[in-house]
Amino acid sequence: MRFVDLFAGLGGFHLALDALGHRCVFASELDPELRQIYGRNFKLAGPRLAGDIRTAIESVPAHDVLCAGFPCQPFSKSGYQNGHHDDRGTYIDDILAILRKHTPEYVILENVGNFEQHNGGKTWRSARHRLRLLGYSVVATEHVKSGGRGLLSPHHLGFPQWRERFYAVARRRPLRDDVLPEPKRANPTALRPYLTPNGRLTKDERHETRLSDAQIACIELWNDILRELPATRGLPSFPIWSDEFGATYPFERKTPFGSSKSELLLATKQLGGSPAMTRAQMVALLPSYARDEERRFPYWKSKFIAQNRAWYQTNRRYISRQWLTAIRQLPASQRKLEWNCQGEVRNLWAHVLQFRPSGLRIKRMTAIPALVSLTTSQVPIIGPKRRFITRGEALRLQGFPSTFELPSRREFAFQALGNAVHVGVATEVASRLLGRAPEPRLNLLGPPDGLAKLE
Repeated sequence: MRFVDLFAGLGGFHLALDALGHRCVFASELDPELRQIYGRNFKLAGPRLAGDIRTAIESVPAHDVLCAGFPCQPFSKSGYQNGHHDDRGTYIDDILAILRKHTPEYVILENVGNFEQHNGGKTWRSARHRLRLLGYSVVATEHVKSGGRGLLSPHHLGFPQWRERFYAVARRRPLRDDVLPEPKRANPTALRPYLTPNGRLTKDERHETRLSDAQIACIELWNDILRELPATRGLPSFPIWSDEFGATYPFERKTPFGSSKSELLLATKQLGGSPAMTRAQMVALLPSYARDEERRFPYWKSKFIAQNRAWYQTNRRYISRQWLTAIRQLPASQRKLEWNCQGEVRNLWAHVLQFRPSGLRIKRMTAIPALVSLTTSQVPIIGPKRRFITRGEALRLQGFPSTFELPSRREFAFQALGNAVHVGVATEVASRLLGRAPEPRLNLLGPPDGLAKLE
């Protein structure tokens, strides 16, 4: 069958449908560099490869399958959720215009997990209603918060990445309710076969995956706490906020914003507060999350503060004054630790790490967290290898061949990877909708051949 690949990016849908034996007749990608790279990777050029779809709708040829991983930033939590107030949010209208003109038999849509819940669910309900008015049966993932089975992630299908995404499929005939893969399928994942041995990295790869001295120091500092705690002392499931170790500012019945200057002086004395300071200067000594201009903290924040203060009181004998002094010199986000490895060895270097605005997150060595398109500061770290993942590893973890061309700049390469459709998930979705198993020439259902033997 003929398919079009809209908002194509790196071409995850193209690889998936090509593996199922279908033929791309048109693709669009707004970014000029990505569009050129797409053309080289897939040998596509001329009128079959367009830029802004809003000015190329009349150029779209007849087709049987429309694939669209339309821009996610307008609907993502990290992208401020502007939705239809963002120009990119109107791309749904362009997709519907193409469907109205060509009436392809099949449609596959992909977006961030938050898309279904954007604007209280109105955005997706409106799009689904309009698809049905065009004569399509529609089946989509549904967030568990909405009472559904959940979103789709590569780890559900055995791929070592946590990346929950919204998928919707449509057909001009009735669809089975179970046409999409089961999102809660318990498939084990293995990360190591996707990784390149350190000894086989190029000079450039060694340079761009190197951790900074400051990042290493932060990891070692948190490791000190893990070493000091006896094995009988459990690590909490809630985020550890070291700013609460010894903190006394009010948080239950009032907040620093609602406190008097004398109360603030008492709460900040150990942080350098003095009577000569203004109220604003004393508030500035407190953790950033405690400075909000609100008279009552949200329940979740009060709960985390209470849990951290209680945990510190229970374990303060293992936390030295020197450690507290050192941790307070770090940036605010590095003063937090999210330990998601209950029951595992207490060594940060044994796991997957990620520096996030919410803290240093630690995950098991079974899968990486989702690649983030808006920043390179959150590229996952492979603890046992003591480095960031490489571009080639990120390609493989997204289901692409490691020989695929990427943008030359690292930050743009990871941005493109963070926006990409996971090839393995797209293949599974498309094969269930369209039929036919993937061609054996593309190894989409397992780790790259040979790498596991190189460790």
